[in-house]
Amino acid sequence: MNRMNLAVILGSGLAFLVVGCGSGSDAPMMGPSGTGSSVGASLMSVSPLGGATGVAGSTSMMLRFSAPMGAGMEQYFDLHMGSLAGPTMPMNCLWNGDRTTLTCTPQGPLSPHTTYVMHLGGGMATHAGQVIDCGQYGPAMGGQWVTGGMMGSSHAGGSWMMMGPNWHNANGSYGMAFTFTTA
Repeated sequence: MNRMNLAVILGSGLAFLVVGCGSGSDAPMMGPSGTGSSVGASLMSVSPLGGATGVAGSTSMMLRFSAPMGAGMEQYFDLHMGSLAGPTMPMNCLWNGDRTTLTCTPQGPLSPHTTYVMHLGGGMATHAGQVIDCGQYGPAMGGQWVTGGMMGSSHAGGSWMMMGPNWHNANGSYGMAFTFTTA
């Protein structure tokens, strides 16, 4: 057998192995700790980190995921002034080329010495429909699960009951919040 035929046979076998082993959302994903997880995809990093202080008023927020995100998922990320009950700040959000990193830039400078809350919806999903697991790394990055009691009776002045399904997490929360304070 010549090398070309062997390469085709080995390549075909490898393709079969990859397709045969590539199961759906229950396939383990490797995180920064190097251990497997049964979730489909994870929130891998956030900037600024929850609890950060002295953040520049011209900062952009970045979220990095372990898999390409679905179309329109950026609408389930917002920035509140003060608390989750506070007003949302208008932002421009863009995905990188492989849709794993979302960068959002406020449309104007953030107020100095002010607390802001980044709110990531709990039902955000990948392009393949896998729900994002924020619990695996989110708390270590300063994130807190959002419960209705965290901001009273409203979400940015609107009813919590008006929030769509991509704000709700399977654990009963409304996603995860990361709070920071500007310089």
